[in-house]
Amino acid sequence: MDASADATHRLFFALWPDEDVRRAIAERAAEVALTGAPGGRPSAPERYHLTLQFLGTFKPLPAALVEGAIAAADSVRAQAFSLVLDRLGAFERNRVWWLGTDAASPGLRSLFERLGVALAATGLPPAEDATRFVPHVTLGRKLQQRLQPRAIDPLPWPVRDFVLVDSAAGAPAYRIVRRWPLDPVNRGWLSPGSR
Repeated sequence: MDASADATHRLFFALWPDEDVRRAIAERAAEVALTGAPGGRPSAPERYHLTLQFLGTFKPLPAALVEGAIAAADSVRAQAFSLVLDRLGAFERNRVWWLGTDAASPGLRSLFERLGVALAATGLPPAEDATRFVPHVTLGRKLQQRLQPRAIDPLPWPVRDFVLVDSAAGAPAYRIVRRWPLDPVNRGWLSPGSR
């Protein structure tokens, strides 16, 4: 990435969709645009993600912060899970429209909470508290019309990992700093003979 060392950086943990899920999200976004376009600026599909923990905005990005975030994530053990995006919504004040979920899966809630605990244990409390966590994938910004929240056909998302992302002002794409796989089976519950 050619982002300048003195650029403003936003650092966050996120779920990063694979290409099939990314394509399905883009198709839903196009359907929404055809059936009552909210206007504004659509998000590029390569930027689709679901933020788990936002760590803040920094200029420049402190190396110690990145190292601390990596150390926190290294300690997280969580099971892979399935997420279903089944809701179209908007944050009117921020003029953002999104796909989200009506009821966060237990796996998503568990990963969110475990990551928050790990961050706090390393002295990096997340910027948002659990009561404000609204799982969503941003589809567009600068909303020009009121968007009525509504259910959509469920879009399944098999979640197998999470990532640490650096978003530098002026950079054309997000930079994935590191990726952590989720356990196909929760290691804490395996008997010694089943490993």
